[in-house]
Amino acid sequence: MAFVGLKYCVFAPIATETPFTPIVYDTGVVLGRMIGANITFNRNSEPLYADDGMAESDNSITGGTISLNLDDVEEAAQVTAFGLLKTGEPGSEVYSEVGAPAPYGGIGYVRVRRLRGVTSYVAYWLHQVQLAVNTDNASTKGQSITWQTPTADGTILAAYPNADKKAYYRDRAVFDTEAEAYAWVDEKAGIGA
Repeated sequence: MAFVGLKYCVFAPIATETPFTPIVYDTGVVLGRMIGANITFNRNSEPLYADDGMAESDNSITGGTISLNLDDVEEAAQVTAFGLLKTGEPGSEVYSEVGAPAPYGGIGYVRVRRLRGVTSYVAYWLHQVQLAVNTDNASTKGQSITWQTPTADGTILAAYPNADKKAYYRDRAVFDTEAEAYAWVDEKAGIGA
């Protein structure tokens, strides 16, 4: 697949999760404009040897990691996605990083695909992720600007949102228009039109 773009990252915290039924998400938020997204799935890799050779192999997914590079993440989105604690009156709020774990939630985004001169939009939804900003690097402005953008890293966990009792990690759907892809992600995240 030939991809030429990446857009629209949303996060929706999990409201209720009951095994083998659809996950219910609270209203999602746009995390920021996307610069990059790297996903690595962990897979079973233990082969079975028999008669002095490999007889069986298993490459099923056991979890994964995601790294999102965004242009910025507004404070309200940080409260929702990273579990920051907000205190204070409007105009004088304080956002605190605390020892509590970040919430679990779903993440959606859209990739732009071009194949044989035809552009389509591939929307993705990760069912259960826990995000965090693990590093916060800063540098002074010198003779030229060096853009400093946040990277959010997360753990991808198994979800069991269907009666088939299989572990699900990511859904994707292909659309002819960008608006249709955004609408699919918004529906997953509970973001109203």
